[in-house]
Amino acid sequence: MTRQSIPESALSAAVPPRQRLPPEVRTVQILDAALVEFSERGFAATRMEDIARRCGLSKGGLCAHFAGKDEVFEALLTRSLTPPGWDAMPALAEGAGASALAQWLVDKLYSSLGRPEAVATLRLLVAESARVPHLIALWERNVVQPHMALLGGILRAHAVQKGVAPSVIVQEPWLVIAPVVHALLSHLVFGGAHAKGLDHYRQGHVALLCELLDPRSRIAATPPSQEPTPQAK
Repeated sequence: MTRQSIPESALSAAVPPRQRLPPEVRTVQILDAALVEFSERGFAATRMEDIARRCGLSKGGLCAHFAGKDEVFEALLTRSLTPPGWDAMPALAEGAGASALAQWLVDKLYSSLGRPEAVATLRLLVAESARVPHLIALWERNVVQPHMALLGGILRAHAVQKGVAPSVIVQEPWLVIAPVVHALLSHLVFGGAHAKGLDHYRQGHVALLCELLDPRSRIAATPPSQEPTPQAK
């Protein structure tokens, strides 16, 4: 895969002057710099010195925050590709249908995973997954699996509340996230040449979740088939 530079509008490539900053601010700078360096050079070719220089630190200063490239890469995945906080779901109004939950889920996913740094990290993940499988496995175990378990609990509670039989997404909650990953990968592969924008995917995503959350809503909206007209003898 051809290395691609991160757009200036998404992340600043300018090297900042060295200054003392709070650890949480410095960590953001380090990860921003690492994303640029990994994307331009590749994980294997990037040195800690490159990341340090990009964010205005000495190598020793960088190592005070991260012991090595593996830790930086893992932190980058955790920051940029962590699913949204499902526990922040607002209480749904009495009688609210599946569409309210579906819209909330889709809005959360696109606001979290559609950010420029998340898209750039997804591109990096695709490019480097074969080179750092241990880091991908660690991120999947420590970040993705707990979020999927939490999402599955929310979907199960919704099914109980609405009195509907749990659909496949309760047992396989990753299916809730799959459409947005497909949309983002299509955007990465086809770019501006892709005929369908993200808004199109969002609408389809909401419609899909509505059917999976409560199949009765589709059945109720489907007009009954008309009886065939008897043929005149």
